[in-house]
Amino acid sequence: MGDLSTMLATINAVLWNETWILIIAGTGVLFTIWSGFLQYRALTHGPKVVRGVYDDPNDPGAINHFQALSAALSGTVGLGNIGGVALAIALGGPGAIFWMWIVGFLGMSIKFVEVTLSMLYRNTDDPDNPHGGPMWVAGRALKRMKPELGWLGTALAFLFSFTVMVSSGTGGNMFQAWNVADVTTEYFGVAGWISGAVLTVVVGAVLLGGIKRIGKVAGTLVPAMVLIYVIAGSYVLFANFGQIPEMLGLII
Repeated sequence: MGDLSTMLATINAVLWNETWILIIAGTGVLFTIWSGFLQYRALTHGPKVVRGVYDDPNDPGAINHFQALSAALSGTVGLGNIGGVALAIALGGPGAIFWMWIVGFLGMSIKFVEVTLSMLYRNTDDPDNPHGGPMWVAGRALKRMKPELGWLGTALAFLFSFTVMVSSGTGGNMFQAWNVADVTTEYFGVAGWISGAVLTVVVGAVLLGGIKRIGKVAGTLVPAMVLIYVIAGSYVLFANFGQIPEMLGLII
C-alpha cells in the first residue's frame, strides 16, 4: 500500500498542481469577460429555464431542464459542497473558503460554456437516448474547424472519456459509497458491506433504466437533498450568528 500511495502521489503531482489551477482560473476569467459576466445575467434567466418557461415538448431531448439540473446537482450535493468543503477547510484553513468563492464564481462561466458547447455538438439521432458532453465537442468541433485536426479531436475525446470513467469510479462511486458506509457504521451500527450492497442494487436499478429514469429519480430526490442542505446550513448560521463577523474575518 505504501508503494501504491507513492505512485499515486507522483501521478497526482503531474495531473493536478498549481499550474493547472492557474490555467483553469485563467480560463474562467477569459470566459467571464467573453460572456459579458454571465454570472450576473444568469441569475434572472436561469430560474426561468428551471421553471420550464422555455420547455417545448417538440424539442430534442429525453428529459426536461429541471431534471437535467437535478441530475447534474446529484453528484455535487454532499460530495462537493459538504465533504469537499470540509476537507478543504481541514487542509487549508478558513482562507480556503475565500478561494472557493473565487473559483466558484469563475467556474460558473466555465460550466456555462461547457454545457452550451455540449448542447451544440450533441448527437440526437436517437431522441430518447441523446449523447453529448466534452468528448463530443472535442471530436466534432475540431474536425469542423479544421478537418486535418479530426484525429486530435478523436484522441482528446477518448482521453477525456477514459479519465471520466476513472474519476467516476474512484472520486465518484468509491468515495461516496465509503462516506455512506462510514456514516451508517458509525451512527447506526450497519456493516459497511451491507450499505455498499444496497447502494449497488439501488444505483444499478436507476442506471439501467436509462437517462429518463435517472432524470426522474434525480428530479425527485435532489430537491429534497437541496432543501435539507439549505435548512441545515441556515440553522448552523443562525445558531452561531454572533460568530459570523469573526468567521468572515478569518476567511479574508
